[in-house]
Amino acid sequence: MHSQSSTNEAHELQAELLVDILSTQKSLFVAGITEYELINILKKAPFRLFDEDALRDPFMLFKTHFVLFHALYQLKTHWIEQREGFLDIHALSIKLNLFNASVLMQSSADESTTVLDKPDLLAEYYLDWGNFEKTDRDAVDTLLDAFWKKMEQDDGSGYEQSDIEKAHLVLGVPKDSPVTLQQLKRIYKRTLQSAHPDKGGTQQEAQSVIQAYQILIRYYSFK
Repeated sequence: MHSQSSTNEAHELQAELLVDILSTQKSLFVAGITEYELINILKKAPFRLFDEDALRDPFMLFKTHFVLFHALYQLKTHWIEQREGFLDIHALSIKLNLFNASVLMQSSADESTTVLDKPDLLAEYYLDWGNFEKTDRDAVDTLLDAFWKKMEQDDGSGYEQSDIEKAHLVLGVPKDSPVTLQQLKRIYKRTLQSAHPDKGGTQQEAQSVIQAYQILIRYYSFK
């Protein structure tokens, strides 16, 4: 049985990927999107972040919802700090209100106070992995086992050898040298930094980097 720390690590990894992916999809949030629509997009290629049962089984739905909202609240803070806009997060409407001074300022007389200073109980809930783990632990372990098993299956059947070779090339990871998860993550973050549309790259370039990282994570099946 996997330890509690392994459970956190697997889902934190998924949430990290989500933040990167969602940060490249700004136009979706400007237009507005529901949680249901967003999960369906993330289930499909090129992302494949969620299982086909993500919306069917109640327990899986809760886990999917929590991880997604964890990532959204991280992104909300990031976009406010970068003065991009204010991400309004609700299950039926997730919308990015592009930066406007009035969005960040409270209506009170103290105009130096921003929304970052206001308590947000929902953000506190979703950003605390302890709340994620308060559900049935046996069920969490079962979910994690399925998560790793799916990654192992994707190693041989999910991708062609050419996909794996291309992923190494995109990230600049030597194919014949041992690589650890931390090394791979470091290379990935550096490469995404230059490919991200907010840093002068394009959405397509960023998605190629993210997909390459997902392929190599599954190929090496880090545990």
